[in-house]
Amino acid sequence: MSDTDDRDERLKSLRERVREELVEGGVVEEEEVELQHDSDEKIETLSDRIARRRRRMKRNKEIRRKTAMKEVQEGADPVVVRLPSSLREHSEDEWVLNLAVLLIIVGSVIGAASGVLLISSDPRDLVSSSMFSRTDDAEVHGLILSQLDTENNSDGSGIEGADIQLIRLSDNYSEGRTESNSEGRFTISNVSREAMLLRVEMDGYITIERKLYPDETPDLTLTLVEGEGVDSDDLRVSSNLASAIQLSTAIAFISLISAAIGIVGGIEARRHQRYRRTQWICGLGLFSRGGIFFGPLLILLGMALLMLAKNQFDDQQ
Repeated sequence: MSDTDDRDERLKSLRERVREELVEGGVVEEEEVELQHDSDEKIETLSDRIARRRRRMKRNKEIRRKTAMKEVQEGADPVVVRLPSSLREHSEDEWVLNLAVLLIIVGSVIGAASGVLLISSDPRDLVSSSMFSRTDDAEVHGLILSQLDTENNSDGSGIEGADIQLIRLSDNYSEGRTESNSEGRFTISNVSREAMLLRVEMDGYITIERKLYPDETPDLTLTLVEGEGVDSDDLRVSSNLASAIQLSTAIAFISLISAAIGIVGGIEARRHQRYRRTQWICGLGLFSRGGIFFGPLLILLGMALLMLAKNQFDDQQ
C-alpha cells in the first residue's frame, strides 16, 4: 500500500471516529454529519446503510435506557417512564384524568345493566322460545320381549299383540295407540315433543308404564313379566334448569356489587386523593362483566390513564 492510500485510510478512520463521537455526544444528528462527507467519497452500499441504521437505533435505545434509569433514580414511576414521551407530556393534563373517570364509570354502568338483565331474565323463557323449540313431530318405537326363562327354555322372544298406548301427562290425552307385530316391535308416529306416559298392557302380564320425552328416548326394549300389577319408571332426564337459574342469579349479584364498587372507584378517581386505593377499587370493578368483556375493557383503559395521570393525585405529589 502506498503512502497516499495509507494516509487516506487513516483520515477515513479518523473521520468515522469523530462522527460517531459527535453523534453519541448529542452534538449533532447523524444526518447532519453525513452531509459533511467529501464529495469525492464513494457512495455507500445498502449493507452500509443498514449497518449504520442499526448502530443509530442501538445508540438511541441506550440513550433512552440511561435517561429512564436516571428518572427512576430521581423517584419517577418505572411504568410511566416506559411510556412514549408523547404520552408522558400529557400526564399533567386534566382531561386525561377526566377521561379515565368517564371510562371507569361507563364500564361500571354497563356491568350494572348486565347484572339487572341477568336478574330480570328467566332462562325458562329462553328455553321455551322459538329459537330452541322444534315444530316437527317425534316418534316412539321399541321392542316388546317375553321374560327369559331358563327352566322352560324361553329365549325372550318378541311378543305379538301387546297393547301400547302413549298418553300426554299434561291432560291425559292419548297421542297414539298400536299393537306389537309378530317380532314384538311397535312404532307410534306424529307425537308431540312433551312429557308422555307409555303404557304396555297384555292379559296375564304385569302392565308396564314409562314416563318419557319422545325426543330423548331411543329405541325402547321392554320385557313383559307374567303376573299382575304395574311396573312404573321415569325415563325422563333430570333438568339442571334450577341450578342454572341459581348460578345466573349469583353471577348477577356479583356483577351488581362489582359495578357499584367500580362507580365508587370512578368517584375516587375524580377526587384524585389516594392513588393506590383508587386503583384497587377500580380493579374490583373489573368483575362487573359488563357486556362480558366490553365493560371491563373500558375500566382497564381508565386504570391505564390513571397510571399516566398518577402525579395528579394528592398523595403522589
